[in-house]
Amino acid sequence: MFELPPRVLFGAAYYHEYQPYERLKDDLDLMAEARFTVIRVGESVWSTWEPENGRFDLDWLQPVLDGAHERGISVILGTPTYAVPPWLARQYPEIAGEYRTGERHGWGARQEVDFTHPAFRFHAERVIRKIVGRYADHPAVIGFQVDNEPGLHLFHNHGVFQRFVDHLRDRYGDVETLNREWGLVYWSHRLSTWADLWTPDGNAQPQYDLAWRRFQAGLTTEFIAWQAEIVREYARPGQSVTTCISYDRQGVEDDKLTERLDVTAGNPYYTMQDALALPDRNRSGQDWTTNGTWALYRSADRMYSSRQEPFLVTETNAQAIGGPWNNRPAYDGQYRQAAWALISRGASMIEYWHWHTLHFGAETYWGGILPHNGRPGRVYRELAQLGGELERAGDLVASLTPDADVAFLYDGPSKWALQAQPPLATSDGGPDKRSYETVFDAFYRGAFDAGLQSRILHPGQLPDAELPSVLVVPAYYAADDTTLDRLKAYAEQGGHLVLGPRTAYGDLQARARTDVQPARLADAAGVTY
Repeated sequence: MFELPPRVLFGAAYYHEYQPYERLKDDLDLMAEARFTVIRVGESVWSTWEPENGRFDLDWLQPVLDGAHERGISVILGTPTYAVPPWLARQYPEIAGEYRTGERHGWGARQEVDFTHPAFRFHAERVIRKIVGRYADHPAVIGFQVDNEPGLHLFHNHGVFQRFVDHLRDRYGDVETLNREWGLVYWSHRLSTWADLWTPDGNAQPQYDLAWRRFQAGLTTEFIAWQAEIVREYARPGQSVTTCISYDRQGVEDDKLTERLDVTAGNPYYTMQDALALPDRNRSGQDWTTNGTWALYRSADRMYSSRQEPFLVTETNAQAIGGPWNNRPAYDGQYRQAAWALISRGASMIEYWHWHTLHFGAETYWGGILPHNGRPGRVYRELAQLGGELERAGDLVASLTPDADVAFLYDGPSKWALQAQPPLATSDGGPDKRSYETVFDAFYRGAFDAGLQSRILHPGQLPDAELPSVLVVPAYYAADDTTLDRLKAYAEQGGHLVLGPRTAYGDLQARARTDVQPARLADAAGVTY
């Protein structure tokens, strides 16, 4: 049984194999002086673990783990499946993911592979078993991260599409049921046989799109669960299994993804400098990085929401993030402010990306704790101060459960449905593909500006949740009847229910309901539209 650590873990991702010269002892000594308690290793270098097909080199990590253990630093060991080696791409080109039917991703980045393909699965399982089998018993290893930021792409490969057809056949039984449920009478899309189902590339039917998005997220969940079960065959009692989530990824449904893991782990990146000023004067939008203090808190609350439990931060800002054109390192004090903000919302680990700034590769200017010269500077000194504070605080700040004055319902399928048919426009008059987030964030930010503490819930978590006196439901468009009835019951029992635009307008298939809107809630609300 996994239990969160008795104090907040503190550290960084560390890649000794990337260093241009030998400095393991110096690095580990500096980490110990900064009061590091954890490092993350190994998840990015499959071609180092397995230089050629079937030839493994596993011993290179041993000195890192031994040195960390000697200094009381724990280790999270990653599986390297998100970045495949060139020999695997060369020998099995068919594993390349397709971003459109028949159009493969090129090699040279990461996560280009169709992770459902049997050839990929065979080699992935083999390298996972080799690595985890070699190091699971090392006393420094406290847990495992499988893969890395899954869900980057939606795969259009032939095998994936055929699995989608099988999934629909299993769910709907026959094409007549699918015709009816998806409204395929429209524009003459009625199917006469399952072979009539078109590929998603040019699709404009929203019911199809929502089913496709749910299916793709399900593939990601299945892939991560598959890896987790392999790792658990080797893990010792008390070792955790997780993956690190980038919450803006298109192929992720975080509450489903984390059900088969031991703890939530996420990678909140945020714009620093004036973007953290209060009162907030920044009007920049949200993306894989957040903008605004309120949005940093929202990131933390999203991570807490996945399992309604304290969580781990596996990556966050060390210096500049992204490309060299986005160089805005924090002002003095901001690293500590951000870390304590995350801890106040339930973070049980703060781990920075990454220890040292790389000298090569796509992320050469994505700053680490140490700069390119490898010498401690302002960032190291400030984070070392934070390490000392966490050491002194001990178990007083570990595994905190944040208070909640107001709760917000967050729904991934509704987000996907409103990406397909955005209800809002951008400033140039085009469709706002982030309409769901725009609506949700307006309510969340309002609560933050009012000084309220927030809790985010997913629809499936409502039955077990202790709800505060205010529950806000923004843009819950792909709504199921059971959840709407629970919302009504909450209001009837004295809760204050706030309904946002598009809430209760559609059903689980993203079809506009025939009820008086808001569906099933109009009488209780005393208003229709």
